Amino acid sequence: MSVYKNSIKAFIQVLDSQSNLIPTQDWNELQQLPSHLAEDDEEISEILENWLKPESRSQLLETYKQHLKLLSATSPIDLDINIGIANSKSQTPVNQPSESSKELTENAIKRNSPLSDKQEPSKS
Repeated sequence: MSVYKNSIKAFIQVLDSQSNLIPTQDWNELQQLPSHLAEDDEEISEILENWLKPESRSQLLETYKQHLKLLSATSPIDLDINIGIANSKSQTPVNQPSESSKELTENAIKRNSPLSDKQEPSKS
């Protein structure tokens, strides 16, 4: 797995596990990110890491770094060959495209956002 894919996966794991640490105003900004994402993993990784840089998000950044370190340790990158660990097969069914990093990131933001439509309408 590429360094950039690991970076994106680590960011998604942070959203899945630490979304409660993200203040509402940061969610507003985070929900705007998908419109700026390209299909390029390197660019997506850079945008996500830049979003984590402000001091107010230092706890999220530390969690992200821990996830990234774990992912990098468990999925070593071999630049000469592009096969799964232990010759593993793709988890994506045959004849179905796998989700792009952009789609994975967008879905993680939507899934974890307190601002999404998940909120129940108030009963009157």
